[in-house]
Order: sequence, then structure tokens, then C-alpha cells
Amino acid sequence: MTHKTRVLANEAERDSATNAAGVTRGIVDLAASHAGLLGAVARVAAGTAALCISTNLEVPLQPVPFTLQILALGFIAATLRPRETAASTLSYVAIGALGAPVFSGFMGGVARLAGPTGGFILGFVAGATLGSWMLRRLERTRLPWAVSSMASLAVMTAVVYLCGWAQLMLVAHLGPVAAFAAGVAPFVALDLMKAGIATCATAAGRLALGRRD
Repeated sequence: MTHKTRVLANEAERDSATNAAGVTRGIVDLAASHAGLLGAVARVAAGTAALCISTNLEVPLQPVPFTLQILALGFIAATLRPRETAASTLSYVAIGALGAPVFSGFMGGVARLAGPTGGFILGFVAGATLGSWMLRRLERTRLPWAVSSMASLAVMTAVVYLCGWAQLMLVAHLGPVAAFAAGVAPFVALDLMKAGIATCATAAGRLALGRRD
């Protein structure tokens, strides 16, 4: 074999190895992207299921029933990424709008969304997504994680209430004070307590996993 032939053979071997390495990296990257997608889908599905279950664990107060949804929303906002949080809450609203009995009182349908409590349901999407987004931003600061979480979930709860309060006034033809007294005031302390429970439980989970920030 001549020197030139050996050089060409070596170059061919190097090119072959480079191509093989490129193909391997491509396969690994593709597998990782699919694994990430499947993980995101699983998290969104779990969040949606949690909302569906928590809705019908309720105390039937009027005009707004007392449920565990703020607790479920708190866990979703504290553990899922903002886009996953939005997808999870939107999926819940869509499932209910299509008629599945996942709204309070084992009810569903678009009419429920247009009723007195519909604003609270729609507020889940805006509130939880904003809470998740805010928490991810506060995580970049020097604030303790629990403080960041509680502040974010308090904002989440406030947004849910604002949406629900506005629709309750509109649909039930109540003044601001009457709507606040009927649909907001009886639940504020309890819902903030639920947000605190979600924060404490999630913080404990993070500590168990070795995340101490």
C-alpha cells in the first residue's frame, strides 16, 4: 500500500467514525427529546387528574362551594413549569366544558362556565399559570424557596378570586360588596391555608430530594 493510499484510508476511517458519532449523538438527542416530551405529558395529565378529583371533594356552600381545588392548584403551580401548568388547567377546563362531570357538584358543560362560579373555574388557568411563572422568576433570587412559593401561590389565589368575583357580580347581579361577601370572604383564610399546605408539602419534598435552595 502506498503512502497516499494509507492517508486516504485513514481519512476514510476518521470520516466514518465522525459520521457514526454524529448518528449516535442524534439518536441520543432524539431519545432525550422524546423522554422529555413524555415526561411533560405525564406531568400535565397528573395535574389535570388532580384537579378533576379535588373538585368533587367539597362542602356544598352557596353560592360558591368549598372544594380542595386551590390546594391542587398550589401543587400544580409549585411543581410544574408555566407551560405545563397552563396545559394542565386548560385541559381541565376543556374536559369540563365538553360535559364531563369534573366541575363542583359533579357537573360539567359550557353552561357551568357561564354560571356564577364559572369565573373561578376560568381563573384557575390565569391564576395557576401566573403563579407558576412568578415562582420560577423568584427562584432566581436569594429569597428562600418557601417564601417565593407562598408569595406566588398567594398571587395565584388572588387572581382566581378576582376572576370569580367579577363573574359572580355580572351573572348573579350582585354589587361588589355583596359578591365579595358571598363568593370571596368566606374562603380567603382557608384558601390561603391550602396554599401554605401546598408550599410546606412541596418544600418538604424538595428537601427529601436534596434540593435545599
